[in-house]
Amino acid sequence: MRNRIVCRTMRDLVAGVLIGGQSRRMGTCKALLRFQGRTLVERAVEVAAEIAADVVLLGNCNLGIASLDGITQLADATETVGPMGGLCSLLEYASTRWSLLLACDMPLVDAELLERLRENLDGSFDVVAFERADRGDEIHACCAMYHPRVFSVVRAALSRGDARLQSLLHLFRCRRLVATESEVQKLTNVNTPHEFARLPGMQSKAAGEFDFCSATRSSPP
Repeated sequence: MRNRIVCRTMRDLVAGVLIGGQSRRMGTCKALLRFQGRTLVERAVEVAAEIAADVVLLGNCNLGIASLDGITQLADATETVGPMGGLCSLLEYASTRWSLLLACDMPLVDAELLERLRENLDGSFDVVAFERADRGDEIHACCAMYHPRVFSVVRAALSRGDARLQSLLHLFRCRRLVATESEVQKLTNVNTPHEFARLPGMQSKAAGEFDFCSATRSSPP
């Protein structure tokens, strides 16, 4: 399955990995948390690269991870809190290409899950995303595909100070995918130490015990 997905990488798809966020409930930068030997941001970049020919980082954080040195980083379009600023920058960069928006705090997302999104791309829809199992009226907006035509709508919303991505989605034609039981698990996002500790393989750690990136530089670039 892995090789099949790599061979089908789309050159007209850009993936943007969200690295910002205040991480208030986590108490530390989520992007730098280490899970199964890699930081959350490194994992997200690796899985996104399996279906997209172009992967960028979205946010203003200086993570200082050597393995990500060659990856383009786009600053948020505005200083607003939330993913809308990153999405706006991604859509502008993508131009006429589809955009995959992926949060780094969804460590169980894999290429197979993203491939299902990609296989459902359709020019008659503006957004392709999974429905949320816990909130059926919402979608997983930070693991979703966005058509380039939504850029003007997102930019206009930000210009009037509206940074609520979920509330904006009702303006778009959305292909809503129903997640299987295993896909629901893969779409888990982590916001607190308790949620992080419940990830597979982390049960032996205390809820407040973290693994941090040891690959960061000792001094700023």
